[in-house]
Amino acid sequence: MNKEILGGFKNIHLIINPVSGQGVVPVAEIRSRFEVLGDRLTVHETKPDVSAREIAESAVSKGADLVVAFGGDGTMLQVAEGLINTGVPLGVIPGGTANVFASELEIPNDKMDAIDSLLNQETHIRKIDVGCVGSKHFLLRLGIGLEAAMTMMTNRQEKDKYGFWAYIWTALRVGSRMKQVYYRLVIDGKRKKIKGVTCVICNSGNLGLPQVKLLPDIDVSDGKLDVIIVREASLWSAGSLMYHALKGVFSKNKPHGDRPCYSIYNKQAKEVVVLSASNQVAARDGEDIGSDFPIKITIEHNALTVLVPETKGFFE
Repeated sequence: MNKEILGGFKNIHLIINPVSGQGVVPVAEIRSRFEVLGDRLTVHETKPDVSAREIAESAVSKGADLVVAFGGDGTMLQVAEGLINTGVPLGVIPGGTANVFASELEIPNDKMDAIDSLLNQETHIRKIDVGCVGSKHFLLRLGIGLEAAMTMMTNRQEKDKYGFWAYIWTALRVGSRMKQVYYRLVIDGKRKKIKGVTCVICNSGNLGLPQVKLLPDIDVSDGKLDVIIVREASLWSAGSLMYHALKGVFSKNKPHGDRPCYSIYNKQAKEVVVLSASNQVAARDGEDIGSDFPIKITIEHNALTVLVPETKGFFE
């Protein structure tokens, strides 16, 4: 452990979203945990008229050399958009409902455990990719159809009451009446027409648990997008996804390329253009971006720097 906590950083900014996640955010306790940093620390809270991105951009302009964010995946995306290609690291304290981004980085889901690991463990810098759609970005994935509906149609009351399971309930409720459509895409210059109920273009495939992913070979640092199309909303498709998710945890064999699987289409790419997806909407990391097709999605390799605690593997 360093003699001085986060000793390599002299201008640390902490951004707290006081209305994130379930229940009341313990703002005073979070602040008190970081008091050990003394006058190296500046604390901010988001407000309805001041976004986390604006605070992050302001912090960078004032010479911040580390920005730590407390909040859910939406907050992490906003802060990240203020840090992309600046070289200023992002420290992650999960405070949302699903906390998928924190799970991708193998950061403890409990907010206080995450703070303790950041302040009291050895840390290292990691560079990760960022997905791009127009002038906007995503850390996790861009979803069309069922995946977008699952995140957009789960309301705050349901998330407060049921947490992560609220998304599962919405997926079951909406998926039962989701009809197949044709996705017309251009994947690295090659046209594809594939029938399905949801199309997901992933930077991260994490499902909210360490090392549990939609498909095992999705890597947030490999400079590639993963295109996944689920062909039908059925128990067979759900079982196939579960098989691949668990296979990624227990197997080190992670092949790339097209998958000879009836229920799932998967292809890695650096550029994807979704030409059309009839009557379906799209969302980036859960935020509605409408249905104004075509949509061009690209990847910015190593565009975001994150500070993560040294951890062992999930089963080590």
